[in-house]
Amino acid sequence: MSSKTTTSEVLNLMQIKTIIWRSLRLKCCQCGIGKMFRSWFKMHDNCSHCNVSFQREPGFFLGSIYINYAFTALTMTGMYIPALILEWAPNNQLIWYAFAYTIIMPILLFRLARSLWLGFDQLFDPQQPQSNGNKQE
Repeated sequence: MSSKTTTSEVLNLMQIKTIIWRSLRLKCCQCGIGKMFRSWFKMHDNCSHCNVSFQREPGFFLGSIYINYAFTALTMTGMYIPALILEWAPNNQLIWYAFAYTIIMPILLFRLARSLWLGFDQLFDPQQPQSNGNKQE
């Protein structure tokens, strides 16, 4: 009974893959064409192609901090412990490397974390494109 996959399960899996792929490319989760960012730290308000809003509500992107923090903490721990056990460097030096990593990595992951957060939201609470007289799909 559970060995058969339904059409909706396959479509849902395809939708998840599509949204994650679009998020990893920093493109609109709805259409996959419009760019989400105009500069490193500045997002567009809407997609230039389908006009879906990237600004869901005040404080919406606080959730992206969880993605950023989880990745940074897990990778830092995954590197620090083996480096400490295998004595690749003195502990004081490892602490400074860890400190630098935890400052630099969240900055590098800022756009990706926001894009993934918006993608997950699009998956669970889809937003439809806003109508705009000169935009066509």
